[in-house]
Amino acid sequence: MESLPTILLIAFVLVIAIMGIAYVQRKEEAKAKIRQQIAQYRYRANEAAQILENFSKIPIGLESRTLLLQYARLNLAAASKLSPSDLSISNNLARVKVQLENPTSAVDNQTLQIPDHFDQLTLLVKNLSKLGAYLRKFQTITAMNTNSIPIAVNKLNLLIAEAKITAFAKQGKKALANGDYVNAQRNLQTAKNMLKRFPKKNNRLEKLAAEIDQQSNSTAEEVAASTAKIETKTVSPPVESTSDDIFAPKKKW
Repeated sequence: MESLPTILLIAFVLVIAIMGIAYVQRKEEAKAKIRQQIAQYRYRANEAAQILENFSKIPIGLESRTLLLQYARLNLAAASKLSPSDLSISNNLARVKVQLENPTSAVDNQTLQIPDHFDQLTLLVKNLSKLGAYLRKFQTITAMNTNSIPIAVNKLNLLIAEAKITAFAKQGKKALANGDYVNAQRNLQTAKNMLKRFPKKNNRLEKLAAEIDQQSNSTAEEVAASTAKIETKTVSPPVESTSDDIFAPKKKW
């Protein structure tokens, strides 16, 4: 009988120990969940910052830059609430807030630089398309200025068109330099036809249209002279293709 109290005491100690272990485990699980949330917020903020850096030399527009900074700020602010003592999060948040005070970039007023190689040009167009899709995901975030998303995406679409049109214009200039006046006029005319799809042009497209018109008119006489020289030959004239061969073959991201 004297052993019964001992047994009860041992059982009580075991129950307390088990409860203590369970409490510690729950506490560690809660900490791990918080660390995971912080890591997710930091990843999203870093992703937005990296995208912004990758497009630092491309005129994507004020709206796109602002949206990326807003997204980074929201995620850093959420991470800071979970870990207010983390200096790296606090410093990054302060830096993003300063950038948001003046998100403009001089590159947005500059001419889009088109790569000479087709694969690089294709990559540029794909990256711009992916950025537009990335910004559309922000539409479900009520804390962001979703009204500017359509404006930003529209500017990116115009930028994609500008890249394609400029590529045809460059092909036309290259053909002209090689004395191939027929192909020069054909590429320039394709660029002009593409421009007609945009009745409301931004400043860069207006400037590009003027340059293409001037170049096209300057080659008209050369085309006529070249055609007159070869009109007695039996070679059939090349058929103008309506496909966008400048981007073939397609390549992955």
